[in-house]
Amino acid sequence: MAEWVPAIPVHALPETGGKLFTYLDKRIALFRTPRGVFATDNRCPHQGYALVQGDVKDDVLTCAWHNWKFRLQDGDCTFGGEAVRSYPVRITSGLIEVDVQDAAQEIVRPVLFASLLEAMGEVDVGRIARDTMRLQGIGTPLPEIVREGVRYAAPRAEYGWDHSLATLTDCLRLAAMFEGPIRSLPVVQGLAVASQDQVRRPLRPQPDPLDPIAAYGSLEDGLAAFPALVDDEQVDEAEALFRGLPAAGATREQLRHALLEAVTDHFLSYGHAMIFCQKAFELIDSIGWAEADTVLAPLVPDITWGTRYDRLPYMRRFLQTWEAAELDLASLVSKQDGGVLDGPAFRRALLDGKPEEAFSALGGALEAGVPVFRLIDETSRAAAERLGRFDIDLDLDDTNEWGWLDVTHTLTYTDALRWAWSVDPSPEVLRGLFHAAWFVQWTGQLDARGSITAPAPHRTEDADDVFAAIVGRDPDGAVALVEGYEGPRQPLEVAVGRAAAEDHSVAPIMVAHTVKTAQAAIVESRALGDEPGSRAPLSAAARFLASPKRERFVYQATLEAVAFLQGRSKGELEGS
Repeated sequence: MAEWVPAIPVHALPETGGKLFTYLDKRIALFRTPRGVFATDNRCPHQGYALVQGDVKDDVLTCAWHNWKFRLQDGDCTFGGEAVRSYPVRITSGLIEVDVQDAAQEIVRPVLFASLLEAMGEVDVGRIARDTMRLQGIGTPLPEIVREGVRYAAPRAEYGWDHSLATLTDCLRLAAMFEGPIRSLPVVQGLAVASQDQVRRPLRPQPDPLDPIAAYGSLEDGLAAFPALVDDEQVDEAEALFRGLPAAGATREQLRHALLEAVTDHFLSYGHAMIFCQKAFELIDSIGWAEADTVLAPLVPDITWGTRYDRLPYMRRFLQTWEAAELDLASLVSKQDGGVLDGPAFRRALLDGKPEEAFSALGGALEAGVPVFRLIDETSRAAAERLGRFDIDLDLDDTNEWGWLDVTHTLTYTDALRWAWSVDPSPEVLRGLFHAAWFVQWTGQLDARGSITAPAPHRTEDADDVFAAIVGRDPDGAVALVEGYEGPRQPLEVAVGRAAAEDHSVAPIMVAHTVKTAQAAIVESRALGDEPGSRAPLSAAARFLASPKRERFVYQATLEAVAFLQGRSKGELEGS
């Protein structure tokens, strides 16, 4: 139903120029031409400048700032990007009246979603933000907005699951830490990363679902065949089978176990495979199981093509010790009877020991019946300490290929492992704990040299002090304040989460790791409860967030190109 409100007399509106009319929260620009009177939103969709100060020629309104052009009759954009809202106008007894009634949500929402997807296709971050805010303004839940972003990004991800989808997952969770309209900020961040990563990519070809019963004789045999197809890098066959499993009756738990078994057959992709698996199921929890094929199927090519790190020289010594031990993983799973763990000694083995010592510490603890969650807790503390020891100067050295992102994975992988064990406490997932122990031990090569002294705690009850230290790029100060914080837990978590969401990183890969590390730190700190050292993950994340980080790798790429052309190969002298 129309809602006509009086604006101004016709004679008060000149035939050149415009007049601003304000009604409640609406700011409307009125224009008069030989063809009649027109009304548009006063804010240019480009950057919000006042259209009332623009020029009109042949019933086309031109924004004075950046030359965007709009047809007055319908608001359509003829040069620039999105349209501007136009309002119906009538003249009654010489008085201009404007219909300010907003369209029904069921009419507006599809239009806004279409606009959002168009903006993502053009990497138009401003429009992504505006459409997200508009959708939120008409009551659209943020998970529904993220769902549209997933529907855009997942089918375009060239090699399956990637950082853009993981970032959407983490940003949706971080949004809960914000209030009011700004609550959509992390979601806009996630949509922007997905847009940048998938810009102008075609849809990824996908194999049609395969009936596992027809192909393998039974659902159980189809499930058993899946990890072997992945290990043999039969990517199309593996994805076709996986896509066909749900129609044959495979449950959520069976699908998850099939993926986790394939993930832990090797230490895949520097931990990405486990992390992406975690994010995929968390994402489905938020946007609905109806999106399972869209979300889960891209995991298959990512896992299938992933680097098998246990086949590289990096992991050889640890793996040799593991194979020589001939552990019965199923027996170890059943042995969790409350065995006592010397936490500091376990962490020392991972942080300062050799590969064999790290393995022995973990294998011995499992043989002694120490609960797996207790071992994950201590591995998480060790991973956090590893971030605390990281040599910040490495990240700024273009002659060095290692950096912050190489060490943050120890914490995010351990967090993903905690999730995996909580949903599937199986011998297959237990393999991931050995991978985590090796990971923390191996990244010791990135520690700062010489003695490492953690900053002394600095007492504060105000979590905003922590936030200020992070955004002020004071790593030691941020760590000291986290460790000295004496207020409630939630504001501290919010400070770290806000710092990640508001971080000024530009490269999508850096944005992804910023939010991923913060989210993992929050979850890990909660899991550690009120025990000593429970702040370690938050301290580690604060140090990472506050540190300067390299985002351009042109110099490094050039040096590597020189070495390549000189015939020097990487890995020739890697550790044995």
